[in-house]
Amino acid sequence: MKKAIKIVENCILILLIILLCIYGGLRFFKKVEIYKVETGSMEENIHRGDYLLIVKQSNYNVGDVVTFQINGEFITHRIIKKEGTKIVTKGDANNVEDDEIDEKQIIGKLMYKSKLFNFIIDFKFLIISMFIAGYLITCYFDDKNKDTSNEEVKV
Repeated sequence: MKKAIKIVENCILILLIILLCIYGGLRFFKKVEIYKVETGSMEENIHRGDYLLIVKQSNYNVGDVVTFQINGEFITHRIIKKEGTKIVTKGDANNVEDDEIDEKQIIGKLMYKSKLFNFIIDFKFLIISMFIAGYLITCYFDDKNKDTSNEEVKV
């Protein structure tokens, strides 16, 4: 039973390391970003406080939800018009279109949002600490069991 638990713990740890490496590599090459929603301009679909996984694309279409930068602010809205490289966006909850932007200003397209994602981002230090603590405790007890099982018994 202990061996099965150890195997599961090691698999989870390896999976987390692989995911962190993939995410780190994608962030390094500016292919993936994570943003926290600060306003309700996309309500019904995207809520204030949600975290969004934004992925760089080579092409954006009408209907895509994209994050772009304008005047130092990051905005996530839906593309409603596109002519060449000129794009017009609008928040789903807004009555007015945004000013026209150039496609070069787009950081990426919304690929994923989730409440679980919110929890992981908000409590990442706690979650990582729990995994590390669990791993260290397991290692400690494994070493302790090995030390006592190797002792010679004299009769």
